[in-house]
Amino acid sequence: MAPILVIDSVVAGYGAGDILKGVNLSVETGTVTCLIGPNGSGKSTVLKTVSGLLRPTHGTVTFQGREINRLGPKARLLLGIVHVPQDRSLFPAMSVWDNLLMGGYLLRDQKLLQERLGQAVEAFPICKARAREQAGSLSGGEQKQVELARTLVLDPTLILLDEPSIGLDPKSRQVVFASIRRLCESGRTVLLVEQNARSGLAASDMGAVLESGLVRLVASGASLLQDPEVARLYLGAGSTTPRTTTPRTTTPRTTTPRTTTPRTTTATS
Repeated sequence: MAPILVIDSVVAGYGAGDILKGVNLSVETGTVTCLIGPNGSGKSTVLKTVSGLLRPTHGTVTFQGREINRLGPKARLLLGIVHVPQDRSLFPAMSVWDNLLMGGYLLRDQKLLQERLGQAVEAFPICKARAREQAGSLSGGEQKQVELARTLVLDPTLILLDEPSIGLDPKSRQVVFASIRRLCESGRTVLLVEQNARSGLAASDMGAVLESGLVRLVASGASLLQDPEVARLYLGAGSTTPRTTTPRTTTPRTTTPRTTTPRTTTATS
């Protein structure tokens, strides 16, 4: 099967500076691919280039066999590319349900909209349980679930997630990554950027390491988790080189024999 997304020799940046310096990456249909790497390596810039928020100065982005460099964000959205940014994108003063409805603002078919809403609620029951509450009253993990549910209203083919676990406690992080796996199992493709490399790779089929605007390594998520160099650089694993102890050399102590002078006794007559 041909990849759903191909990024070929892409150069892109802001102003006069290039952040991406020739990125090459293929994403297979129905998989979760995680981008990891140090801050400033270009991970979020890759997502913006795919969603149309940033246009490359060189190279091509191909989606489902179609080169999309010239398409704007709205046109790409209509093709099925949805971008969930790093920052919370919900309207905090609006209800959860109204936030969900915002995902369908492009739909004119009300019957289709209701079907999509039903699918979103089925995948993320919290949207029904907390429907009338203000979105801002939800925890970080609950808000992220609502964001993911809102993407389903657009019935996306490719979902771009930027730091989905940022600011979340461990339990909420587990819930979010489990939700991402379910999106994949429903036939969608996910490309995510994740600073928590260990969690991101564990939830992914494939991983790619970005460094200085280039993809340095691509392998399965499981393989990258086991790679000692990746572990040292990005997973917080310290060096396990054993400490070398130099044996202490002991110089034998030399003992000089004590010389005893015979005592002379004078006889008294």
